[in-house]
Amino acid sequence: MEKRMLKKVSTVTAAGMMMTAMLGMQVSAAESSSAEAAVKKNPMITKQITKESNIYAPKTTFKFTVAPGTAVPASENQEAIYAGPANGVTLDKDVIASVPADSDIGNEKITVGTTKLNVNESVFTKGKNAKPGIFRYVVSEVATDKDGNAYEGVAYTTEQKYFDVYVTSDDVGNLEVGSYLFVDKTDSKSKDGGVFTNDYSSHHDTLKDLTVKKEVTGNQGNRNKDFKFTIKVDGAAGEQYYVTFSDGKAPTTLVSGEAKTITLKDNETAKIFGLSETDEYTVTEASYADDGYKTTIDNVETLTTTGTITGNSDKNITVVNDKTTNSPTGIFLHVAPYIALIGAAIASSLLFFRRKRAKDMDID
Repeated sequence: MEKRMLKKVSTVTAAGMMMTAMLGMQVSAAESSSAEAAVKKNPMITKQITKESNIYAPKTTFKFTVAPGTAVPASENQEAIYAGPANGVTLDKDVIASVPADSDIGNEKITVGTTKLNVNESVFTKGKNAKPGIFRYVVSEVATDKDGNAYEGVAYTTEQKYFDVYVTSDDVGNLEVGSYLFVDKTDSKSKDGGVFTNDYSSHHDTLKDLTVKKEVTGNQGNRNKDFKFTIKVDGAAGEQYYVTFSDGKAPTTLVSGEAKTITLKDNETAKIFGLSETDEYTVTEASYADDGYKTTIDNVETLTTTGTITGNSDKNITVVNDKTTNSPTGIFLHVAPYIALIGAAIASSLLFFRRKRAKDMDID
């Protein structure tokens, strides 16, 4: 009886294990099929930018091209690769737009967008020239925006990526596109991510920072006073510039062509990040002449300065407000010597006339 029961339990257990194994195989097959579908149906170009954490992404576009690759003959370690037929692979859109965003700040690598590669399967499976094999395309980034202009400060990548399409044949000669994906240029059996990365950073001497410092001098200069400024940067349309303050005030953002009002006290600074060579800055302090202040910017008596940052260094501007007043004590000390001389002269005269009078009295 016990042997019969043990046999039944063993049978049920074995059946359960077989079902579990089959289920696992089905899940694995489903995952494999899903992964293959992802490779096959959604190949993407991804545009990334590396930058400094306090710089916004540029307001620009990145353009891409797809062209048939070069055929590679078969060898001991290499399968034959054919040049891809015309129009076999196209771009869903050939431009990826980069737009500055709040999330850019604090990150040194950001993804600005993607675009899909379309594989026109009928090009590979229909027609008299259709055949099985591996067909190669080259995907490249153009070193300009969609209008043909290079964006200042962007180091465009010259990297070319290989995109291979695998076409298979069944026993009766029917062709089918099996899969397609980016492959490593040095090892066509390894996948590539399809990521194009550009640098937009002052590490390459393309972008500079502008620091505005406030100094208050003079015996009546108010070191605790907020002095009002307007700051502006004229750059590419839609470009943005991050601004931080030394006193811990909340950072702010400048939009190209739009002036912003800020305040600074003695020994405080405002720092504007990410100006390219043609970005023109304008810094203007409000007039405090009615309060007795004389304003100089970098030792020039003025309220406004404009310019661009060239060379290999950041730019520092110092705005000085001086208020010096001569006190009455100072004025008295200034004329005191003359008053002393006059007093001495009067004393001498009185002494002279006193002696003369005494002499005259003696004669009489």
